[in-house]
Amino acid sequence: MEDTDSRSTVETVADALTEAVRTGRLVPGQRLTESEFTARLGVSRSSVREAFRRLTADGLLAAEPHRGVMVRQLSRAEVDNLFQVRGALEALAVTLALPKLHVAPSALVTLQSDLDAAVDEGNMNRFSQLNGQFHRLFRETAENPLLSDTLTRLSNSLYWLQFRVLVDRSHVFETNRQHREVTECVVANDEDGARTAMLRHIENARKLIQSLPDDHFAPPKQHIGKNASMA
Repeated sequence: MEDTDSRSTVETVADALTEAVRTGRLVPGQRLTESEFTARLGVSRSSVREAFRRLTADGLLAAEPHRGVMVRQLSRAEVDNLFQVRGALEALAVTLALPKLHVAPSALVTLQSDLDAAVDEGNMNRFSQLNGQFHRLFRETAENPLLSDTLTRLSNSLYWLQFRVLVDRSHVFETNRQHREVTECVVANDEDGARTAMLRHIENARKLIQSLPDDHFAPPKQHIGKNASMA
């Protein structure tokens, strides 16, 4: 029972940190300390430490020598690299999930209806949450744990940036139109159409994130050539 309670506490801490990043209460580059969150959340230091470890492995946080743990901040180049991989894996998730979702589409259709309602109500926070559920449905239905875990880590790395994009109503309208296109192709059992629609959707997300100002990104990494002179 104690082990179960401990895992539950760690998950609670991890969920609280994830939500704080998603909503902007914690921002990329911000340093996090065990003592701060032990006091803030009323949990043990070991639970906070384990939550930090999990979220670092998931890509939401980063641990750097002499600086400790902080909210991960991506450079523009890292964003492009990440989306290149994510697009291929999201398309694979569609391929693997489509046979099951076509036969039993109720979960997807209901989720799309909820997305439409969030847009109509102008509830951008709700839409952001449902957007995550939309992509999670495909990767979980694909029933490939490695694929699901990898996509989860990639998505976590983009959490803060995606939320900054999805506060713009025009971006939300276009994003939801793309969701609907994927949904309609799945219901119609159009695998090629669904894959193409998902790839287009992921590329659009990349472009929207890259349209954000420079202060949303880490500076480019400096590479020192082999023949560079030593100071």
